Amino acid sequence: MTQAVRSALALHYPADCYEIIVVDNASTDNTQEMLEALQNEDRGTVLRYVREDRLGLHNARHAGARAAEGKILLFTDDDATFDCGWATAYAEAFARHTEMMASGGPVRPIWETDPPQWLSDYISESKIFIILSLMEPYTEFRMDPNGFFAGVNMAIRREILFELGGFNPESFGDIWLGDGEAGLIRKLRKRGLLIGYVPDAVIYHHIPPHRMTVDYFCRRMANEGACQAYANYHQGIPPWPRLLRSIAGLTIRNFRYWIKALLLRNHNDRRALDIQTQSAMTQSKVKYLMRLLYDKKRRSLVLKQDWLSP
Repeated sequence: MTQAVRSALALHYPADCYEIIVVDNASTDNTQEMLEALQNEDRGTVLRYVREDRLGLHNARHAGARAAEGKILLFTDDDATFDCGWATAYAEAFARHTEMMASGGPVRPIWETDPPQWLSDYISESKIFIILSLMEPYTEFRMDPNGFFAGVNMAIRREILFELGGFNPESFGDIWLGDGEAGLIRKLRKRGLLIGYVPDAVIYHHIPPHRMTVDYFCRRMANEGACQAYANYHQGIPPWPRLLRSIAGLTIRNFRYWIKALLLRNHNDRRALDIQTQSAMTQSKVKYLMRLLYDKKRRSLVLKQDWLSP
């Protein structure tokens, strides 16, 4: 986190025109003391500490949004650092395009160790690589109602975020419930609101060695399966016979992938990776639907609409 905050303090933007809000989501370390030390080093930019004891990324984001005083909110994660022009690029884009309600920008990797060859081959020339939240699809500014962004690098008008009810839930520790910023994108698109892509709003996503593994890729795609299941049933959960038919259909269509994935476990050629990640995602969907059959608490969380109210 320290490197992220130091990078944000070093932005080439007037210190009295932006604030940095760090949300401590139920940590047990010395986050608050660390931020106080950084604030003492830099007395120009406002650096604020917010404690949010309700576990969950959406809870942390919403706590930060409620505390923010600005009209444009920029969201990122604690494993990112920023191009010095990051804030300026967003501020100028929103000023020029008053019809733009939200936007994203490039997310480039910083590898904490050299990536293995199989990973470099798998990413290849991909402009968007969801598993590691990397994206740089365009070289020029774009704006349309089918735009998109990654949660590690996004900006949105504060009034729109609150009008839409904020982010859908994502993770509660190790429990993955919903679709986070993907759900917010869907809400923006449903309203026909314009989403921009700002090529100069560059963020660097730091990738540690444990994310450069087949096991991590499978866990990340299992989370994606949960996101998709949540999106399908967020507006209404069908009766159990229909859920059972959906479970049976998913199982029949994907059973061969599950068997192949077992045989190819930890193989890292492109075909093996595709099979293993597809298997992880579809198995996760089935498990999610099975929980909806019997878990009343999970059903109520899936159907909950308002996550932004304190």
